Amino acid sequence: MSSQQRLYEIDALRGLSLLGIILMNILVFSFPYEESLLSDVVQGFDAILLHGITLLIIGSFYPIFTFLFGYGLSIMYDNCQMKGINYYPIILRRLIFLMFMGVLHGFFVFSGDILFGYAFTGLIAVLFIKSKAKRLIKAAIILFILKILLLVIPFAVFSLLNDPYTQHNFSGVSLSKLIEIKQQGLYTEFLKINALENLYNVLDVVTGSAYLEFLPYIFLGIAAQKLKLVKKIQLRKQSAIKWGIICLITGYVVKMPFALDFSNSAYQNINIVGGPIVAAGYILIFIAMYQSTRLAKVLKVFTYPGKLSLSVYLTQSIVLSIVFLGIGVGLYNQLPLYQSYIIALFVYGLQLAGCYFYLKYFKMGPFEWIWRKVTYLK
Repeated sequence: MSSQQRLYEIDALRGLSLLGIILMNILVFSFPYEESLLSDVVQGFDAILLHGITLLIIGSFYPIFTFLFGYGLSIMYDNCQMKGINYYPIILRRLIFLMFMGVLHGFFVFSGDILFGYAFTGLIAVLFIKSKAKRLIKAAIILFILKILLLVIPFAVFSLLNDPYTQHNFSGVSLSKLIEIKQQGLYTEFLKINALENLYNVLDVVTGSAYLEFLPYIFLGIAAQKLKLVKKIQLRKQSAIKWGIICLITGYVVKMPFALDFSNSAYQNINIVGGPIVAAGYILIFIAMYQSTRLAKVLKVFTYPGKLSLSVYLTQSIVLSIVFLGIGVGLYNQLPLYQSYIIALFVYGLQLAGCYFYLKYFKMGPFEWIWRKVTYLK
């Protein structure tokens, strides 16, 4: 992306989404969030905190990151067109390398990796990069409706008819053993569990998530770039805020049952619908707020990690692994939730400062530099 074309609203929004991602991922890094009956293990102030995080964060920031991934695919296509360069060999190398990074990250560091899913889905999305924006929006809506009909409703009904408070453990070991390994175990013991969990993640992407979970938001991101969404919001700021508030209210209403009862798997499935609606509200309101000179000075701080998003995302996983796993400090399942969130905010704060000073001397992050070398072969 050239500096002339760079939209700082997009960089800042990407930086904000990285904050949302660490606030979501800290749950998995710090204790057995997915394997525990949360109502039994999260009490008092921690429960209040989790109610708020579930309403505001869970399921509402990865759609933004995915949307921005699609936006970036479309920007790269436009740049290639202007320079007379064949887009497909470039984007193919770019996505295959990202997939490779996702496999390494997922198997060796964090089984909740999103890079593989983005890269795999991106290979599908670029086949439609020349499609008109309206067609992409229609396709995204159809896929979202299919997700509700094929996944959300059946799984929610199944959970309600059975026991919605049953927890699933895909680690292959008991909960107590899982805690022991992550807290005190050798890296080789952790790797066995992490690799198995990531295998489920990869299979989920290839068989379902890519088409119904990621592709709709990538399509919307491509369409938004084609429609010059940022410039439209710049011209119609009040309208964007109005629709953003409508999206937030609607999304929060849909998410409220899961926020109030975060152990209920039926409500968790319904949350899948509310999260993207809230994400749309965040996108509209954030870009509109950025048009205020005073607010832009504050929000600009998010542009620094936004420009180094791949390095920031991977660094978050590495640092949190060192803090919580037995290969490092070993704080897994040791801290109250609020203290884990203090750590997450501290890590992100360090990243903000680090990115600010780093960009004074370098134009791109270390992982971005390698990624660019592979993409353009120069």
